[in-house]
Amino acid sequence: MKVRHFLGSLNPKYGGPTLSVPIQCIGVANKGIDVTFTTYSESRPYENNLIASGVHIDEYEKSRSKLGRYFSLSLRKLLKKRNDIDIYHIHGVWRPGCHWIASAARSQNKKYVINPRGDLELYRINYNKWKKIKKVIVWHLYVKKDVQNASCIIATSKQEMDAIRSLGISSPIAIIPNGLDLSVFPKVSDRIPHDKKVVLFLSRVNPIKGLELLLDAWSQLPNELRNQWELHIAGNSDPVDYVDSLFAKIDVLGVSESVKILGPITGLDKIRKYENSDLFILPTFNENFGNVVAEAMMCECPVITTKNAPWSCLVEDKCGWWIDLSVHNLVETLTTAMTLSDEERQYLGHRGRNCIIERFDKDKVADMTIKVYEWVMGLGDKPEFVHTINR
Repeated sequence: MKVRHFLGSLNPKYGGPTLSVPIQCIGVANKGIDVTFTTYSESRPYENNLIASGVHIDEYEKSRSKLGRYFSLSLRKLLKKRNDIDIYHIHGVWRPGCHWIASAARSQNKKYVINPRGDLELYRINYNKWKKIKKVIVWHLYVKKDVQNASCIIATSKQEMDAIRSLGISSPIAIIPNGLDLSVFPKVSDRIPHDKKVVLFLSRVNPIKGLELLLDAWSQLPNELRNQWELHIAGNSDPVDYVDSLFAKIDVLGVSESVKILGPITGLDKIRKYENSDLFILPTFNENFGNVVAEAMMCECPVITTKNAPWSCLVEDKCGWWIDLSVHNLVETLTTAMTLSDEERQYLGHRGRNCIIERFDKDKVADMTIKVYEWVMGLGDKPEFVHTINR
């Protein structure tokens, strides 16, 4: 079976899919599927893991003009030349390339599946007024048709599936979480001693992540806690100047002594940062999965996140905090977590690692993905995790 994956870019500045999509591709390729990965040529520095795992890379040039990017002529030429594909697997819905691949699949009478990767979450559609207008226009022009005609949509959680259904989409939806390559998370090494304990935020530094509420909550913590702890904020600023507003807010709140903004941290340094932090927090307004939550848990760093992210297992497996988002709840939960003993937090961290190992191993995710491929190709029964609507 030959599968072509499409993701616009592998540059880590674009967030979680640049990590989770290659893991999914590699997992499927390791199971014997012939995988081709299609992306902008700007992704070249980040392709090594895919190539090492036997994934074929098809690059195309990104046009310098907006009109050229919309019509994606270099991508369409590539698709015509190399059309010996059984299934197209599209990640995202809004990039023009997603549409042209769906269109090519239909013209070739080939199957295609779509991982929206959070693109169809209502909060994300609505939170920027001008982008919302553009998205509503292209939704009615072609995106809804592309999504509705997919052989299957892959959501990473029930929360994401419900958001897709709310848009009137009746296509089959499989719920497959993102997988983690557990081999890059060895058993946690000894933590480096530090003067103050650390609450870590590590993700895109973006308004959707709830950082302003987190800073408000941090400023309301008892002084004795802030004297013993620091809040570290790590990640790419998106938009680039958004971090400037956070620096200004930190000054206004008078918490500059206990809040550090670190910029992006990647690779082994990121793993070490998780390991040497005492708590991880993601106070998000919307998350279709949240790879950083899984990474922190694998590094035995106890997690606080919101019910806007699909991490009910934090409560189910008794390994962290899953809360409604508000300043009040953040203050209460941070106070509770920060006043636990080191041993109590380490116990939660250990349970969190076991939760990820049992639920989110990349091999399990690859097996689920292949079952979807086989089903849409008529080679297997409908998997139990695929949800259909009687029409």
